[in-house]
Amino acid sequence: MEIAKTILNQIKTLTPTTVFYSWGPSKFQAVTGNQITGVGEKYLGALVFYVRGMKHKGHVMVSLAGDDTYTVTIGHVRKGIIKPKQQVKGVYFDMLPEIIDNLVEKQDNYAI
Repeated sequence: MEIAKTILNQIKTLTPTTVFYSWGPSKFQAVTGNQITGVGEKYLGALVFYVRGMKHKGHVMVSLAGDDTYTVTIGHVRKGIIKPKQQVKGVYFDMLPEIIDNLVEKQDNYAI
């Protein structure tokens, strides 16, 4: 539970509010080590949440590896198994907002 809270706090603190809510995040869930399979590696704990972004509508799983890095997996969770669509390993906490935004929302043709 503490790992998931820490992950969520890191994401919310480092992500601009407008960017965070553009993902349409909901259904936040704390996951204990290896409660959800399909990630491809062992993890200490994770945060799973649902998003409705422009690029991905489904689940995001941010899991903590033993080397103090995160793995960000997007896909769909059904019956405790995630079917990965994309995965980024070796992510440090300060990279989480950019990685998640690139997987869920950000388009190459954004106009500023």
